[in-house]
Amino acid sequence: MAKGYKPDFIGDGIHIPLPTFGPKLRGSVLRKPGILRDEIYADHIHFTLLMNKNTRSLIYSAYNIDQNLLKTKVPGKGKRTWKKDAKIGAKFQLGNKYYADRTTASGEKLPNPYDKGHMAMRANTMWGKTKADADAAGKATFNYANAALQHMNLNRDEWKELELGIVREFTHDANDKLSVFTGPIYGDLDRFINLSDTDNARVPAGFFKVLCYRTKLDDPAQQLGVLAFAIFQDTEILRDLRGPTIKTERRYQVTITQLQAMTGIRFAKQLRERNPLIFEGDTVRNAELNIPKTPEVIPIEGTQNLIANHADPRCDIRELSAREIIIQAAMINPKGNETTGEWISLFNRSVGKKSLKNWKLIDAKGRQTVLSGNLEAGQSLRLASRDMGTLKLGNSGGSLMLYNQKGCIIDHVTWGKNQIKTAPEGLAFVFAQQG
Repeated sequence: MAKGYKPDFIGDGIHIPLPTFGPKLRGSVLRKPGILRDEIYADHIHFTLLMNKNTRSLIYSAYNIDQNLLKTKVPGKGKRTWKKDAKIGAKFQLGNKYYADRTTASGEKLPNPYDKGHMAMRANTMWGKTKADADAAGKATFNYANAALQHMNLNRDEWKELELGIVREFTHDANDKLSVFTGPIYGDLDRFINLSDTDNARVPAGFFKVLCYRTKLDDPAQQLGVLAFAIFQDTEILRDLRGPTIKTERRYQVTITQLQAMTGIRFAKQLRERNPLIFEGDTVRNAELNIPKTPEVIPIEGTQNLIANHADPRCDIRELSAREIIIQAAMINPKGNETTGEWISLFNRSVGKKSLKNWKLIDAKGRQTVLSGNLEAGQSLRLASRDMGTLKLGNSGGSLMLYNQKGCIIDHVTWGKNQIKTAPEGLAFVFAQQG
């Protein structure tokens, strides 16, 4: 079976080359002449890796997906054997000891909160003309070089939803063929896994994903579609973004230019041009599209509020510190009856009364409730289970988005399975409001 990322995979003459790298990153690229393709690329079934010799982690993974040939049912939990990439070499990739729990000299157990986060996800590479081909492709992803230190809350919730709910189920394309780039984002104040004074591993502040596809438009100039996403697991990276509108463990649609600045990776010119979000807007265009601020950073919930085209209208997205109505708390794991015991609390941070007529709360599955009435300044509104419409607050993780009557995002929150596990039953979950 052919190995490696294919630049012409999408078809119709659309060529998407592998990204290059800027001068600051160039010296960190692992080079092994005669071993790696073109000295730097490690090819596997459907995907290609570019490695950083200093972090011993990938710079990016590039892979192709044929949705028509995807294995429909991917086995869940089970024994998986992770292996080091022989061509890359053991000393240039992080092995299991960086992901394992540890025990101190006194016998104290130290759980490691970081998972082996697949960058090229098994479920999205398990495609082929035969079951054997799909199985072989999935097995190839259990490669330490294809993993990054990803917090378990992120890996098992929001990152998983990005992979399965958006990438795998993507429907904006014309031919079911996708090309994807993904990898870690590092910050200036990253955390480290310290095994000893001389042995440590840098933990990414976040992760990115760029999705390329053939649009359903006939105009050749508009046939390439490009969407870029970022998700963060460390608040330290947030200060580098323009405007505190970001929360950890939440998926965001961003610009290619922002990703380049954060990663040092250089994507092809056509990807920057065809990405619909604006990095540097002008007054007239911002007013026409209702873009409150550039560069654009948009929280997303599945594919419900994706911006797929340059001309798609936007809704005002305020900085967290300026949001007047917030999702304050929720009873996610009540004692007794789960259905009747759940509730959600909204809070008015402003100095004036606010109308909630035709506002909506929507969860990750698209279930919703329509609000009504007014919320006085400094007051909370508790939505009992009978007022929550079809909303469900899942103990295994979930999210909520609050929209006003114009469909603009007012606030958004997420929670993970492990966060709920650590909270006592019958105790409300209070959502942090960064900014």
